[in-house]
Amino acid sequence: MAPFQRVGILIRNTPPDEGVLVFAAHLAHLGVEEYVCMHAPCDDDDSQGLLDTKEVEAVVRAALASEAYQNTTCQVLQGDHIREVLRVARDQDLDLVIMGRRLPSSQIGMGSKIVRIIRKSPCSVLVVPELCRPHFGRILVAVDCSDYSKRVMETGIAIAKASPEASPQVLAVTVRHVTSRYDLAGVSFKESVEAQRGYGRKDLDAFLANIDVQGIPIEPLVLLSDAPALAISHAAMARKMDIVVAGGRGATATTATLLGSTSEELLMTCAAPLLIVKKKGETLRFLEALFST
Repeated sequence: MAPFQRVGILIRNTPPDEGVLVFAAHLAHLGVEEYVCMHAPCDDDDSQGLLDTKEVEAVVRAALASEAYQNTTCQVLQGDHIREVLRVARDQDLDLVIMGRRLPSSQIGMGSKIVRIIRKSPCSVLVVPELCRPHFGRILVAVDCSDYSKRVMETGIAIAKASPEASPQVLAVTVRHVTSRYDLAGVSFKESVEAQRGYGRKDLDAFLANIDVQGIPIEPLVLLSDAPALAISHAAMARKMDIVVAGGRGATATTATLLGSTSEELLMTCAAPLLIVKKKGETLRFLEALFST
């Protein structure tokens, strides 16, 4: 099955829209069956104003292939557009929402509209920085070897499997932390580093052993850092990865409307396209309460 069949496209009539539409068009190769384009108002200085429905349709028609456009609906959102994006994602049963952002990534704050949408979204979200172009041949998947990470890994593999690019590859990355109390165990810093790297590789190998890789080459990589998001971002840049895939869930069930701390930090540090994988419908109970008020 294609990783995403019903995809939402959020455009704001700002420069990042170009990347969003190019990525949306490229996703047709991954088996998208239907697009829902949402146009929301933007108060930023570089906004060119609100488009009407016909103008939105013209923009989307120019970006998508004719076959994809035939399965596309467009709508202009009124009022609180964050709330309306979430409503459309719920009502249209979307698998993915694509949205853009500006560079530098440091402009993205924890209280930004992007993060608020991702926290509450009932589906996965792809954040496309402006100037990026779509390639899905080199995919970095950030995992912590938990059960939730299995969904993230499987999504990365499904994207690679469906990618039209030749010889797609997946880099599975986990990050370990070297404790500052290694001396109490009677070992040197170097010995502690090697021990943590060994533990990480053992956990990663065991994790990947339970994943159906579908013939896609998986390269395991253990990073040592007390700043996981920054380490992942640097690895993505150094290895020239096309996209970073990470999980989007808090540590407990009560934090279902929150992102994991590493995912939130990745939004600020990662200059590559970032796919936040969420369990579909995970926040529906929260959204029902939100829309009933």
